[in-house]
Amino acid sequence: MSEMRADRLLTVSGIGTRSEVKKIIRAGRLSRNGEPVTRPETKLDPEKDRLQLDGKPFLYDEYEYWVLNKPAGILSATEDPRHRTVIDYMGLTRKGMAPCGRLDLDTEGFLLVTDDGAMVHRLLSPVRHVDKCYEVTYDGTLPEDAVRRFAEGIVLEDGTVCRPADLIPEKPAILTIREGKFHQVKRMFLAAGCPVTHLRRLSMGPLSLEALNLSPGEFRKLTPEETDALKQFCSGAALPETAPDPDGYEACIFDLDGTLLDSMWMWHDIDVRYLARFGLDCPEDLQACIAGKSFTETAVYFKERFGIPDDIETIKSTWEEMSVDTYRTRVFPKPGAVEFLKEMQSRGKRLGIATSNGSLMVNTVLDALDLKKFLDVVVTACEVPRGKPFPDIYLKTAGDLGVIPEKCLVFEDIPEGIIAGKRAGMTVCAMRDEFSASQEPRKALLSDWMISDYRELL
Repeated sequence: MSEMRADRLLTVSGIGTRSEVKKIIRAGRLSRNGEPVTRPETKLDPEKDRLQLDGKPFLYDEYEYWVLNKPAGILSATEDPRHRTVIDYMGLTRKGMAPCGRLDLDTEGFLLVTDDGAMVHRLLSPVRHVDKCYEVTYDGTLPEDAVRRFAEGIVLEDGTVCRPADLIPEKPAILTIREGKFHQVKRMFLAAGCPVTHLRRLSMGPLSLEALNLSPGEFRKLTPEETDALKQFCSGAALPETAPDPDGYEACIFDLDGTLLDSMWMWHDIDVRYLARFGLDCPEDLQACIAGKSFTETAVYFKERFGIPDDIETIKSTWEEMSVDTYRTRVFPKPGAVEFLKEMQSRGKRLGIATSNGSLMVNTVLDALDLKKFLDVVVTACEVPRGKPFPDIYLKTAGDLGVIPEKCLVFEDIPEGIIAGKRAGMTVCAMRDEFSASQEPRKALLSDWMISDYRELL
């Protein structure tokens, strides 16, 4: 990022108009590295300078990315003389902020708002075929051949032929399109003889309301990890033509559940049985909400979200009791995992585990499967300040192995873990897993390679 005039920096950040921020600067309210900045033309480097405004840290991002679960009655525009816009609704003051695409006034759901024009172009360009998924409530009955007609490219009332779209024809229907014609979804259903009565966008590209956990009307900034995933998606980065060669690395670090072991299936069952003890149903979004959290972080989440009366240690102890027998008798290594561990050990590679799981469960399954003999280090997320998608656990594992991050090859099965490995500066190989099958497109974009069997790398 290049240097920027102090007045422009504050203006584009939405602090005020050019004249207003000049008054702020001349009043000495902005400081750099502890010294007041009093001249509007002073050049600042937001990446290197420690900036404060009114004594509080002032952080500047080149671009901002906000997501909104848009309610009906709000216009997808920057300004309008008759209707309240999403910019007004969200109270955004930063220059250049605009919605990515347009939802009709009465349409609800996912909307990205940003000042990154290049990203908006990449997401909306018809040649990129970015998925946009909608929940559609409609009158009437869809024809028996509706799925085929939508898949082949339904013809609108004016003769326009739409690109192929994926239709799940229940009520409400789920429709995924890869273009953005005017009133397109409504016109597609009208062409099928079924007027739309309610429309809600569920997702766009790698971002979805469910994963973002946004209730109707809620909005927030994307996290750095979510922003990274969006940028990876928009870059169109594809997996390399050849898999990473383990001989190019000094260490291999494995996530446990779903990566080294075929075990993710058991956790949904445990969640259902555990919540049933308190008369609670297991919500559909639970796994997405706790993905990557450490064992302790997950216990805190359960206690706060579900009002569990037990203390954190009791919650963890109960889960351990529920899981240990399953780990001992019904969990097995992923295809080729044991062969890969043996081979890597014979080649002198350092081998480690970096897992969000609790230590008792980890030790139980490693003992039961006789895997400890291959491992130099086992690290759990409870040993580091932050769970995945933060890089803490991978950095600690590399440190304990005595290997620099660039020489570590990571194996992961969920996006949060892949992001953690990449943010640690490591090469990441994604493992296919039935539990995360719906996330494979995102996993492919985030990772350096993807496998189904460890023997693919031998």
